[in-house]
Amino acid sequence: MRAKHVFAAAVVLGIAAAACTAVAHNPKLDAKYEYTVGDDIAQRTASILRITAGIEEPTLVYYDRKNHDVVAEIIGNTDNVEGAKREIDAIVDVIRANVLDYAKRQHSIDLTDSDVTLIYYVDSDQGVPEEVVRREMGQFIVPKPGSEEKD
Repeated sequence: MRAKHVFAAAVVLGIAAAACTAVAHNPKLDAKYEYTVGDDIAQRTASILRITAGIEEPTLVYYDRKNHDVVAEIIGNTDNVEGAKREIDAIVDVIRANVLDYAKRQHSIDLTDSDVTLIYYVDSDQGVPEEVVRREMGQFIVPKPGSEEKD
């Protein structure tokens, strides 16, 4: 009797999955997308940050194909520029200790400060994260009050 219930449940799930697939199908998802070395290094960086840096908030790490650099967008809990800089410096240390060797060993690439941009945001009262500081080309840049984010 139990086997009949398991079989019936499997059939129902199969039909539901097929129906959902038919409804949700988006042909654009089948488009070819070239996975680059930058994408791989960004993915590796995201994994390392989750594991090693112990970042609790979600961190978006991606390869910016336009600017040719790996970007990490960090959501933090301080709106203090110096505190955010310290957090970014700690993340830079993690990247240097764990990602640079991977890039060299796996892809024969010497990553430098010009290859990585770190942007630190704090949650605002409006629910939209506000940029506190970024580290670009090895230098900290504090956004001007009221300025739009550059991208």
